[in-house]
Amino acid sequence: MFEFIKFLQKRPKDSTIIIIRLIFGLLLISVLYYNFFLQGEESNQIEKTILFGAVPDTTPISDYIKYGIVGLGVFPLAFGIFGIFKMPLAKKKYIRIAQLIFAVLLWYSAGIVVNTESLDINEFLVFAGFLPFFAGLTGKLITSNGLKYGEKITKIRV
Repeated sequence: MFEFIKFLQKRPKDSTIIIIRLIFGLLLISVLYYNFFLQGEESNQIEKTILFGAVPDTTPISDYIKYGIVGLGVFPLAFGIFGIFKMPLAKKKYIRIAQLIFAVLLWYSAGIVVNTESLDINEFLVFAGFLPFFAGLTGKLITSNGLKYGEKITKIRV
């Protein structure tokens, strides 16, 4: 048990972080696109009321919302691609905040999707939201370039 706890305390390698981000983004995009657009009549729909307004089925607004939910998978893909080229996007605290906001967006999008009899995408979105949530809380899924972003490196010569 203590070995497992020691394993969880370590920060993963940069290559592992990048692979996790790429797989997570591709999984989100593929599963959501399949459930929203390729299922035909059994595809998931959007709630009729979102926040304080109504979304009619006849307008393409519901399709825009569906594409927006599918587009959430672009964020982990972008962070993974920028990680491949060693291009940090922001400081550590801003990346942690972005990961927490991403988790909340996944949970909110799980709330506005109507389930069908055969497809339950809500549970997938809720469980998928836990990865960026815990990554944002712990700060473990930030590459070493992101940890050092904005630091001024000076050499001290004696």
